[in-house]
Order: sequence, then C-alpha cells, then structure tokens
Amino acid sequence: MQIRYLLIMIKRLFLIVTALIAMAVASNAGVLDSVKVSTNPLGVSCGENFSFNLTGYAQMHYELTSEDGKTTNDFQVKKVILIGNMRVVKRLLMSVMVDVANSRADRRLQEAYAQWEFWPELKVRIGQYKQPFMLENLCSPSLLGELNMTEGTKYMCGIGGDPLQGAMAGRDIGLMVTGDAFRLADGRRLLGYSLGVFNGCGLNMRDNNSAKDVIGMLQVRPLKELTLTTSFILGRGHAIEASPYGDIEKDQNYNRRRWSIGAEAAVDRLKLRTEYTRGWNGDVKSQAFYAEAACRLVGGLEAVAVFDHLNRNTALTTEQQRELTNYTSTCNYTIGLQYWIWRRCRVASQYIYSDRKTGPDCHQWVTQVQFAF
Repeated sequence: MQIRYLLIMIKRLFLIVTALIAMAVASNAGVLDSVKVSTNPLGVSCGENFSFNLTGYAQMHYELTSEDGKTTNDFQVKKVILIGNMRVVKRLLMSVMVDVANSRADRRLQEAYAQWEFWPELKVRIGQYKQPFMLENLCSPSLLGELNMTEGTKYMCGIGGDPLQGAMAGRDIGLMVTGDAFRLADGRRLLGYSLGVFNGCGLNMRDNNSAKDVIGMLQVRPLKELTLTTSFILGRGHAIEASPYGDIEKDQNYNRRRWSIGAEAAVDRLKLRTEYTRGWNGDVKSQAFYAEAACRLVGGLEAVAVFDHLNRNTALTTEQQRELTNYTSTCNYTIGLQYWIWRRCRVASQYIYSDRKTGPDCHQWVTQVQFAF
C-alpha cells in the first residue's frame, strides 16, 4: 500500500511538472507575454527562467562498537542522497530528494515539494520535507560535526529512538508558510520564520488519525555571526508501538508536544551550535541538550567536540530506570578530526563514549568518507 501511494505521488508530480513546462513553452510563444513580473507578485514569466540542477552526496562509514563485552565492526554505505531542484517560472521551485542507499523502499523518497515564492518574506511550501523543528534537524547531515547526529535530536524529531513514532527522518507531509524579513545593511535578514500544518506520521504515510501537528520555528539574527532560535511541535500522535518509558500502548492516540531553544555562531576559526529541548508524550516528560564545537586548525583540518544528553523520562528514579530493558538516560561524549578536501567532501574520524545511567556503557569509533557534488 505504501509503495502504491509513493508511485501515485510520483505520477502526480510528473503531471504537474509537465503542465508547468507547457506553461513555460506557451509563455515563450507569447501567450503569457502580457504578464509582467514587476507588477505581479505571483511572478509568472517567460520560459527563460527555467532552470534545473542536480546535487547530492554520499557517505561511507566504518564503525567499530564495543558494548557489554562484545565488539562488532562493519563497513556501511550510510547515505546516497540525490536532490533535483527545478524552477519552471521565476517564483516556483520544485524539489525531489531520494536516498538510493536506503534498504527500505518506502523510505527512499525523502522529500518532494513545491514552493511558491511570493516575496522573500513569504513563501508557501506543500509536500514532504523536514519539519521546521530544531536547528540540527534542519542541517544537512553532510555538514554536521556529529557523524551519526546527536541522540537527543534523533529522539525529539522522530528520526529514531522513540518507538511511538518510529523512524520519521525528521520529515512529514504538510503545508507551510516560511520567509525571511527585515533586510539589513549587511545583507542579512533579521528574522526568519516557518509555520506549518503536518500529518504527524512521517515519511510517505497517510495520516493515521484525525488530528494534525502544528510546527513552527522563529530565528533571530542579531549579528551576522549569530543566530538565535526557538521552535515547537503541538500535535497528537498515533503510537505505532508501545512505549517502554511510559503507559502509552500501541495504536493509542496521545498528545505529543515539543519545545526547543538554541543558538548557532561562527567566530573566526570556531563554529558553535547548541540546543535545549523539552518534550512530552502524553504525561511523560523528556529533555535533551547538546553542544557542538568545530575549530579549524590548519587548512581544511578541523577538530570536533560534541556533548549530548538525553533523558526519555525525567520522572523516573535511577532504581526505576534500572528495571527497564531500554536505556532511559544517556550522556554521549564525542571527539574527533575531520579534513575538508574540497567544499563538502571530507574524511572524518571520531570516538564516541556513551555513559548510560542504566545498562552497559558503549564505546564507538566511526570513520567517514564523504563526497558531494
């Protein structure tokens, strides 16, 4: 059923693209010559605005893990991302992203959306794309210092670790308004905002209850080198599995709320990003925090350090947590080096120590080769 739904989406996207190309051809033929961009905020103009570009990146990992007296190691093709962006008329952008390395066919289509850009201050996007929640979630994995993303962000954004949501990849299907306002003398926009309504059940899925998630983000850029942000999720989820961290059962609807505050800065050779997040699944409260620093040493060589904390149920005592088979509270410490060969092409290696409040600790060494085009 999910594969059929994916094929229907692709077919409809193809029909829309075909119609828009026909519009552009008609414009070249003079049918739309009377429409002027300067007087029409919709921006419908001639076919000379048509453009298409294909970008992407691939990540290959070697991971060695030591946990509970057992050591495993393997090579992985982590991601192979292809992104196609097409602009048919001046203000209409269409984008498709696929992960061809994903072993699940229903997870290969990552994004497919159309965005109409009325002005820089107002853009409307419809389709499947990243939820406007948390800075780290919105960052491309090709630019993150933590090679496997922080555990707290994965849990809070539905990327992984929360059995109630499964693996949503931080994306959903919905409608969003977004934009950047108040252009300053140095070219930056003081405020950025996003506000959308989403199904709340993740990639390539029809809504599994009658409720919708409202998700929003506000960014303030008081300095060229500094961005402050806050974001939220107000939704009602439908549990795909029972939660070991509370009393929510499979197929039960529950209130899902999230709130985050964060900052990102770049000063000379140093790049910093940090976020604090609180979440509620029903009455169960969770919290997460991370801080990431990358310092350029010489040339393209950078040192990376990350601290990441996640507590899935802040009300549980240590004794109560020890009764669970799942790890409730974890602190992760990451340190490593990465060398940027060219643009987003890099070789990186890092050590991660996971200090678990309950259960065995974990030691991991990850090496990544990444190339992009």
